[in-house]
Amino acid sequence: MTTRPRQPPDPGAAVPDNMLSPALLSRWQGLPLGWFTTPAGAWKNRFAAPHGALALLDTGGLRTRFQLGGRTRDVDVHSGGFGLFGAGIEVGVEQFAAFDARRILLEIDTDALARRGLCDDELAQPLQHGQFFEDPPLAAVLRQMLHEVREGCPNGALFAESLSLGVALHLRRTRAVKADGLRERSKLGPWQWARLEELVDHSLASDLSLTALAAAVGLSKPHFVRLFRNTTGTSPHRYVLQRRAERALHLTQCSPLPLADIAFEVGFANQGHLNRVFLRHYGVTPGEARRQARR
Repeated sequence: MTTRPRQPPDPGAAVPDNMLSPALLSRWQGLPLGWFTTPAGAWKNRFAAPHGALALLDTGGLRTRFQLGGRTRDVDVHSGGFGLFGAGIEVGVEQFAAFDARRILLEIDTDALARRGLCDDELAQPLQHGQFFEDPPLAAVLRQMLHEVREGCPNGALFAESLSLGVALHLRRTRAVKADGLRERSKLGPWQWARLEELVDHSLASDLSLTALAAAVGLSKPHFVRLFRNTTGTSPHRYVLQRRAERALHLTQCSPLPLADIAFEVGFANQGHLNRVFLRHYGVTPGEARRQARR
């Protein structure tokens, strides 16, 4: 039996219209995500999200009055603005005007993260609710998530989990109720790094996950991601993508395999995915790289 993917509610919309279909959401393996239009005009609504919700105004603008915990706040939000709403907190919304307003909604459910091994005690710390702020790097990540879902999730589980955990870690650093400001500086040990290199090299064609990578070195997924970034300066997904690109370049230059077969051999969704990654990493397509190697 197929389980219908959970679609997060739209805080602050009278009649939300999720533009992501269940078929697309069923392939997404990160935090529950929605993309909603916001009805134009003036209206009122009250909601209490069952889980924490992070709302990004992706396009357009809003003029809205929020009532949270007995306090009233008028907010003029433009594209790139965030709202952070705590679980079970009743929020009153009175919208005065909206134009071309589309929101990306991400459900911040620490229980769901914990069930998937993506949350430890540190990440479970409560977040400040009723905040309205701008955070361009965080906005870029949510837009990456939306793009990934709309494209059919070609980058697989590791990408979805990495982005979701990255958002959770970022909110923990910047929006936690009692953030202590301490940052972990430990790194992966030599045996852990050697084990990871071996696993990645032998598993490029598979849909690698954070579960497999973290288990290989005996760490929880949040702890693994922190140590991995301290060691490499990048995320596990970006590292695996770089290794796939390097292997694809070698095969393109040194083997007669068709480019579509090379894409499959190193774990890309299709040849178009391979082409896009090649252009970003090397500035040429795989076909151009092959022709240059044969000159």
